[in-house]
Parts: sequence; C-alpha cells; structure tokens
Amino acid sequence: MGGALAKAASPLVAEIDTSDLLRGGDTLIIRLTGVPTADQGIFEVKIDESGKVSMPYIGSVPAANHTTVQLKKTIEETYIQQEIFTNPNVTVDLKEQRFVDVTGEVRMPQRVPYTKDLTALGAVAACGGFTDFANRRKVKLTQGGVTREFNAKDIQVDPSRDIRLTPNDKIHVDRSIF
Repeated sequence: MGGALAKAASPLVAEIDTSDLLRGGDTLIIRLTGVPTADQGIFEVKIDESGKVSMPYIGSVPAANHTTVQLKKTIEETYIQQEIFTNPNVTVDLKEQRFVDVTGEVRMPQRVPYTKDLTALGAVAACGGFTDFANRRKVKLTQGGVTREFNAKDIQVDPSRDIRLTPNDKIHVDRSIF
C-alpha cells in the first residue's frame, strides 16, 4: 500500500520545474489578508542567506527551494498551527522579473523576460533572430556558470532538441568566419 502511494506521488515531484524555485536574494511581495484589519498588509521581504523570510508573529519561514505556492501554504499553515489566525489568506509574488541575456549576432541583443516555456531558439527569436553574419553552428549558452556550445541549425531541423532555459541564462552568438 505504501509503495502504491509512493509511485502515485513521484510524477508530482518530477513536475516541479527547478527554475520556478525561489532562491536566496529573491525579493517577494507577500500579501496577508483574511485576518483582523490591523494585521493585514503587504510585505516586501527578501529571502536571506539562510533561505528564509521573516513574517509578523511567526518569525522565519523557509522559502528558498520552494515555489511561491508552497511558501503560501507554509505561511498559512504556520499561522493556523500556532493559533495566531484562523483563516489567513496569503499571496506570494516575485517582485522582480527574471531574465535571459542574449548578445552577439542577433538583430536586437537584449534581456529577454524569462518564462517557463522559453527555449534557446525562442530567446533568439525574441531578439529578432540571427543576423546574416551569425555563426549558427556554435552558439554559446551559459547556464549556472557552465558554458557549452550548441548547433542552432540542428535544432531548427529538429525543434524537439531545443534547449529549455532557466532564469539568468546567457546566450552569445559569435560572428561567422565566412
């Protein structure tokens, strides 16, 4: 019986996209409603180096490596468990938008707003596409401090090979020798 439950739960775990997870240094806007008027508010909080945010009456709450929905539930449950509020309603939003930087031989180099479905070629397309001088065979992608090259021409032939991007990725398109 426990094995069946574990198997049923595993697809849910696999669906969490790590790019959605909150990180130390993220600034959040947390709204607290459903509580007495004097306690309601909008709080701008930053996730500290220990991965936590501080909320009125309950102190530090783990936030890093959680989604905004998970953090919302944690804060609401903590208020209820500690019998501070009976029906709190919390909303959690990232204050700043996350970006992907695209530079080099694209028509309009820029910071592209990150979305969950953003791919390498999607980011290049958002910049107007490659210039006539772009080296499409050796496009540089830096993810998490690691730089690798990919062949955009191969991906154009087989779009299923396009690379999913994460916040703060960097794409650089060099000029072709020819």
